[in-house]
Formats: sequence, structure tokens, C-alpha cells
Amino acid sequence: MVDETTETSTSGCGSLILEMGALSQLTGDPTYEYVAIRALRKLWSMRSSLNLLGTTLDVVTGDWIEYSAGIGAGVDSFYEYLFKAHILFGKEEFWRMFHSAYLAVLVGDIAAANSSHREFFHVWEKFGVLPERYLLDHQMLHPTEKYYPLRPELAESTFYLYQATKDSWYLKVGESIVNSLNLYTKVEGGFASVRDVTTMQLEDHQHSFFLAETCKYLYLLFDDSFLVDRNYIFTTEGHPLPVLRDWHDRLPESYISTNWSFAQSEKQGRRSSAMSLQVCPANDNQQVESACHITDARADHRCFTDEECGVDSTTCRRRSCSMAGYCGLWLLV
Repeated sequence: MVDETTETSTSGCGSLILEMGALSQLTGDPTYEYVAIRALRKLWSMRSSLNLLGTTLDVVTGDWIEYSAGIGAGVDSFYEYLFKAHILFGKEEFWRMFHSAYLAVLVGDIAAANSSHREFFHVWEKFGVLPERYLLDHQMLHPTEKYYPLRPELAESTFYLYQATKDSWYLKVGESIVNSLNLYTKVEGGFASVRDVTTMQLEDHQHSFFLAETCKYLYLLFDDSFLVDRNYIFTTEGHPLPVLRDWHDRLPESYISTNWSFAQSEKQGRRSSAMSLQVCPANDNQQVESACHITDARADHRCFTDEECGVDSTTCRRRSCSMAGYCGLWLLV
């Protein structure tokens, strides 16, 4: 569009892999996953030397607009999706990204999460709902961001911490949240965002995430039978995706058993490949080492960048790292 902004958030361009990856798995079309991973890798390549990312960037120039780093709105789901994508698809690349980010932003510890959660719930009790921004260091409300748009984060955190600890205190927190929502935000036809938490003035607006996330996590907090004996990953919009073995990362076809050759030894035949033997198959199975062959950096042929891939023993061509994270002779589309 002519007047469309080219600015987007880190979450906006880095939180696509769950939905697009699932779509590729369901349709058999790898395009959706390919473009999502491409955007994710580009974003990750823009991180600072401290493994931190900015908050907003220009999608045309590829430059950061807002350099400040954090785990709040506009960037939170980026880190969330790295970890969830690793669980859903089994790709080690996502785990490596998340682990680096984890060390940089210091999140994920239950004890620390519990402490932060109690701070936020204290603010909720103080005002009746949670203001968009509160200055904990000064114990004061932000002068301009006094609104509460029915955000789900506190309910979601309560749900996850209850699942992790089974501490009944979180059920009481959930009950308090439900009571406050009914008392302060319920209107005819739905629930309304709070314009100012000091006056509880409402505005005629209900975000879609209220039903998709806030209500859903509160419901699951009190009835988690939906999750019993099942594994799900929730997208950042609260939509459940099943964790299926068939969706997990698999070796490319070039590494499956039907493509193995057999090398004879004095005792018995053993499965091997031209790659592992450094043998060029063009030499009529003679045990001659390929002069051009350079092994991949890892024995399982996984990779993060092209530099981790070697030179193919059969064709003497440089191997490259695929979007799925494996070294091979990949065709660029």
C-alpha cells in the first residue's frame, strides 16, 4: 500500500515459525516454513554482540529503528517462539538461538518468575487491574500509560506457573483476576478496555486477544483436563498446536538408509556412506580417498551457517546449510 509504514516490531517479523511451520506440515508445501525461517534467521543475524535484539526495524532497509532491548511488548513473542519452535519441530537451530538469548535476557527461572509474578499481582491488587506500565523501582504509575487493554500476560503466567508448581496460590490469583474482570470491565455484549486505571473509565474496545488468550488461560487454569496425556504448544495468540512426532526434524532423504552403500571389511560388511569414508563413488568402489573432500563440522551433518559445511566427496562441490539446518548439495529456489 502507498501509505503503509515500513516499520515493524521484532515480534512482528520473528514470530511466524509456529503458524507457518504448522501450515507447511499440514499442506505439504515447504514454502510457508521456508519464508518464516528466512525472516527469523535474518532477524537473528542482526543481533548485537551481546546477543540482544532491538524492538523495531525497517523491513525495507533492514535497519534497526529502536535499538533498546527487552522482553516486553514488541519483542517478547520472538524469544517465546524460539523455544516453542524447538519443542514443536525438534530443530536444534531454534534451541541454539533461544539458549543464546536466554543467557542474554536472563529469563526462564521458576523462582525468578514467581518473584516477578508476585510483583505484578501486587500491582493488580493495588489498582484492580494491571496498568500498561508501572514503575516498580519508584512504586508509581506511569504518568501517561495508565490504561489496561485486557492483556493476557498475567493470566498466562499464572497458568504456566500453576502447571509448573501446582501451588494452589495461583488458583487464588486466577480467581482474583476473574472477579476483577467481571467487576470492572464487563459490559453489555462483552468486556471493555480500561482507559485509566485510576478512574476505571472504560473505552468502547475489546481486543481479539482477550477471548483468544486472557479468557482461555483463565479457563485452563481451573480445568486443565484438555492437557492431560497430551502435548500442546500455544501460539502467541493462544491457539493450541499439537506436538507430533511426524513434525519433528528428520534427516534429508540423502541420509536415509536406502542411500547407504556397503563397505566390506575382513570380518563383516558394515553400513557406511561415501561421506563418512571419504571415498569417491565414481572410483568403482575402490578405497581411494577423495582428494577434494572436506568433512562437515559435525558428524550428524547439522549446521547453522554454510561455514560449518564441507566439500562433497562425490562432486567436489561446496556443500551449504539448508533452511532445515543440514549440510548438503541444496538447490536454491
